[in-house]
Amino acid sequence: MTDTQKEVFKTPVNKIRLFEHGAPGSQNLKLTRKYYTEDMPDGRVKHIVQNITDPDIVPYIPDGIGNSTDRQRIPAVLIIPGGAFRRLVYNFEGEDVAKWLNSMGIAAFVLECRLPSDEHDNAEDVPLIDAMRAMRVIRGRAQEFGIDEAKIGVMGFSAGGFMAALLSTAYESDVYADYKDEYDKLSARPDFAVCSYPVISIDDCIEAGKRYMSEEQVLERISDSKAKILHKYNPDKLVRPDMPPVFICETDDDRTTLSENSVGFYMAARKAGVSAELHIFRTGGHGYGCGDDFAQTGEWKVLFTKWIKSIGIIS
Repeated sequence: MTDTQKEVFKTPVNKIRLFEHGAPGSQNLKLTRKYYTEDMPDGRVKHIVQNITDPDIVPYIPDGIGNSTDRQRIPAVLIIPGGAFRRLVYNFEGEDVAKWLNSMGIAAFVLECRLPSDEHDNAEDVPLIDAMRAMRVIRGRAQEFGIDEAKIGVMGFSAGGFMAALLSTAYESDVYADYKDEYDKLSARPDFAVCSYPVISIDDCIEAGKRYMSEEQVLERISDSKAKILHKYNPDKLVRPDMPPVFICETDDDRTTLSENSVGFYMAARKAGVSAELHIFRTGGHGYGCGDDFAQTGEWKVLFTKWIKSIGIIS
């Protein structure tokens, strides 16, 4: 722990475990999940989750929605926070977004997934395993939460944006063949996807860093785990015609993930004939989450709302 970190933060207790008998690839890994806060220079406080071996989803359901045949079923979104593939920024890129979606009458589930920086077996596969499993569990419990099984999307930020893009393109991957149950008979394909300032390509990670440091310094800063997952999975090369429609947003002054990541993914989707929408704001930097309603980054929520109306998710 540094001077800016405090072990005081806890996520809600109403979690849904994704694997009742241990997550595949992590059965022999002993880690204690960490929840802590981290002060930021602008006065805000990040809520951080690390060391996950038993992944779960935290449901956020709008008031008055539940298991009733008398109510119209609502859409849902699986939210994947970012955190450089080594931790999750739970509040800015998870809970805050979930509560905003709830205000629109959309259910949300924040994924506390395993990360490739930990020593899981086949560590570069575990985020995809957890995202696929989460989508199937949400679909399998849709009636319980009053959710429309045909309107379940994924939304990710930064490294979570990579995972959302990966789930949208690799949802049929057989990455946990030794663990199957009733949920795994269901599709892991999202019905729509949102990628906010996503990392997509390791080449663009290097190019982003090279603007501000030498290539040698950049390569030193890219962890082995991050390099492995980006070398194994490149969503813009995995794009397929039957992937879901995708909404992508980014800023031109993002120094962490260049907008080329978003442009490359958009162009790959376009070439495959996939419905895609891309927005690049002039300013806003990286990690803005819900965005500033008094600046350009807050506009993504307005644009997203219009987009999901246009594809028939909400009216």
